Amino acid sequence: MKRLVVNKYGGPEVLQLENFDKLKIEESKLRIKVKNIGVNFADSLIIKGRYQERPRPPFSPGLELSGEIIEIGKKISNFQIGERVIGIAKYGTYTEEIIMPAENVYKIPDEMDYVTAASFPVAYGTAHGAISWKGKLKKKQTCLILGAAGGVGLAAVEVANAFGAKVIAAAGSDNKCEICIEHGAAYSINYNTSKIRHQIKEIAPNGVDLVLDMVGGEPAEDALKNLAWEGKYISVGFASGIIPKISANRLLLKSSYAIGLYWGQYAFINPTLIGQSFDDLIQLYLQKKLKPLVGKVFKLEEAAFALDYLLSRKNTGKIILNCN
Repeated sequence: MKRLVVNKYGGPEVLQLENFDKLKIEESKLRIKVKNIGVNFADSLIIKGRYQERPRPPFSPGLELSGEIIEIGKKISNFQIGERVIGIAKYGTYTEEIIMPAENVYKIPDEMDYVTAASFPVAYGTAHGAISWKGKLKKKQTCLILGAAGGVGLAAVEVANAFGAKVIAAAGSDNKCEICIEHGAAYSINYNTSKIRHQIKEIAPNGVDLVLDMVGGEPAEDALKNLAWEGKYISVGFASGIIPKISANRLLLKSSYAIGLYWGQYAFINPTLIGQSFDDLIQLYLQKKLKPLVGKVFKLEEAAFALDYLLSRKNTGKIILNCN
């Protein structure tokens, strides 16, 4: 069996493919044959040693996967060999086989293929957490999504639209904006050719009820200035590399909220909440309200190229690694 390993912190080029022996399974865990792996911006940070989770080398990166259960620990009664599943990890999914705690593994319906399933956990889980748990978005409210054409962003466009909100998608090109419209956004803003603050005022003169920010930088600061009364700003990440400054006086004047979401940690602090979230999302998927977009699929051994492609900002939707 093969896996990708980080032996020293650095860029995607430090990933090395290695063979490993079969691992021993524990009583409360599952052995999964990995089919596909979702590639996330966080993977590049973990490889550099700059993420919230900082494992010491050697380790494998990767937060999510789809696969088939091939062995079950003695204490597990709610799974069966051969079931199709998705899994969430702090790291370690860039591998052909993995052992995971059962509480971090979730069944998927027959209607969902493995590639789509691998694109689902982090992107849609984060989007649902931001919109439902944190943002408490209501029907007909206005939701602005920064970085709307990425994996989490496009998922958020679909989830917010499914909630009945008026969605404003901000992305980095006209083509990406068009894709956001196709996935449910009512309006789009190209933040490389327009000033977000001016566009928001035209689209939502009374302000934005919920902002989901995957980007940071100037777009985030513009969005914060245009929150509605009791509006909420949810910080999910800083793909621009610039952490925005949040002025407390602006929050005060609008009785608004600035909220952080480290979604991945919920999988280990409150896995039941994650499971409930996935149940809701799977129902939306079966109702065809969610249509995950996979931008590109790479082989496992091409993970460095996949991460470089992700960091180039050329992708729209999700990037996937294939273990077959």
